[in-house]
Amino acid sequence: MKTLSERLARAMKETGFDSQTQLAKAAGVEQSVISKIVAGASKTSKHSSKLAAAMGISADWLINGAGTMRGGIDSPLQRIDVSKLVKVFDEKGDTGEAITWVSEVPDNYRAYIIKRNTGVAQAPAGAIVVVNPDRSPSTNDLVVTLISGSLSAFRYHESGDGGGFLSVDDTRIPVTPVRAGSDIVGPIEQVFIPSLSK
Repeated sequence: MKTLSERLARAMKETGFDSQTQLAKAAGVEQSVISKIVAGASKTSKHSSKLAAAMGISADWLINGAGTMRGGIDSPLQRIDVSKLVKVFDEKGDTGEAITWVSEVPDNYRAYIIKRNTGVAQAPAGAIVVVNPDRSPSTNDLVVTLISGSLSAFRYHESGDGGGFLSVDDTRIPVTPVRAGSDIVGPIEQVFIPSLSK
């Protein structure tokens, strides 16, 4: 296979990508990039390594035709589906890291790693929570908060005056009024708990 176009078409077929749109989404590139390569209009592409990673093939083979598609190993390389990547945030903001989530999530979602006990069983220490910072919480939503520079998780309750309160599972601990809207990062959409036993 002498051209990038031929190698990409073969790789898509052998790795199960039935459409250019499907590959574009997994690689995080525009579908038009793939279309130009397949049509032979682009002899090279700065996105080739992303395409190779999404298909789990050797970037050197795809770009240069060197070696084998699988990179000289029998088992496939790990596929990287960027549509399932979630940016990781902490108390200071974007950490510059990302995690692969179990399902595709919108680009605006953020992942937080709960580092200490929150008092909410659904978001214990060690849990990874995915938050939608653009949605306002409703009663009984779990929310991530950033209060006095500390991240935590609470259950949110709406009050009649448009404000809100935060609570934990232990009913002996009184609810706390939300002081400012900026204290709430956003509602928790999904939770991953690595281990329930210690």
